[in-house]
Amino acid sequence: MAAIRVEDRDTWDTFIEESPSGLLFHKWDYLHLTANHTKSTLLPYAIYNGDEPLCVFPLFWKRIHGINAVFSPPPLTVIPHLGCVTSGKFGSLKRSKKESLLRLIAEEIRGELLEISPNYLSVAFVPGFEDIRHYLWDRCDARVRYTYTIDLTQPIEEIWNNLNAKLRTTLRKESKAGLRLERSGDVSTLYAFISDRYRDPSLDIPAIKRDYLEDLVRAYPEIGIYILYDAEDEVAAVVAAQEYKRFLFWLGTPRIENPHAGNEYLQWLLIERAHAEGYRTFENMGANNPGPALFKSKFNPDLTMYFEVEKKDALGTLSEWAYRSFVKRLMMATGRI
Repeated sequence: MAAIRVEDRDTWDTFIEESPSGLLFHKWDYLHLTANHTKSTLLPYAIYNGDEPLCVFPLFWKRIHGINAVFSPPPLTVIPHLGCVTSGKFGSLKRSKKESLLRLIAEEIRGELLEISPNYLSVAFVPGFEDIRHYLWDRCDARVRYTYTIDLTQPIEEIWNNLNAKLRTTLRKESKAGLRLERSGDVSTLYAFISDRYRDPSLDIPAIKRDYLEDLVRAYPEIGIYILYDAEDEVAAVVAAQEYKRFLFWLGTPRIENPHAGNEYLQWLLIERAHAEGYRTFENMGANNPGPALFKSKFNPDLTMYFEVEKKDALGTLSEWAYRSFVKRLMMATGRI
């Protein structure tokens, strides 16, 4: 068993493509764009058993006023989960083999981090990565996080019938209102609406820089900007979605002042679209915030858990504050969000 730094894009992306838990966030260019825009150093580890890769584990290292911080993912990126991506064979292994490999993976990553000696470590694992005991045994703190998912293997009629009754009435009304949906690669309309949302300190959602979002959309056609227009060509709702393995309802906006239930209707149109295109899962971020959670629960999604582990010393507490508080305020003050 050995951890190595991967230097080859094709090797990395092939592993992500073949892993059931690999997300667009894990792709090579996505990680490097994230490192560039967060001014951090990407550590793209792969854990091998002989010649066979067992997992990849992207980490980001940053020094903040002399404090070493390691993240996966970094704050201010709107990446909900990252962490360890296991091989496609992992799920079929017997429990004893899984636990042995998970122990070795955790030990290898811990060994690689010894030289950095981070004051602060934060890893948010993907949904489905449930065995975090080795990190707990290493005295990490753990937090349960949530996301919403809809099983798209059901008939669309069944998904419709499971919606909140009042929501169905609303959607029927909007279907007759002359609304139209367009997909775009231009972030201007989306960013104009979300920039104000991220200024709200009550939301547990990190800010994202416009140039970072533009670079991601440029690099990945799987990221689409969906704009819902009314009959007068006014914007009724707008979101960014990721269409890679699963359909991820990624970046939304607060309700736009107009006569329509634009956010509700746009979300339903995207559920229909994802179902028609053969996606198996529709994921809707926002389950960790009370306001969005209440709204999104009307679509009767499943509540899916994932885990975040954190380890920090006294200096690490300062680094967490610096990244989540000071950096966000600085970006606001300089007009970068």
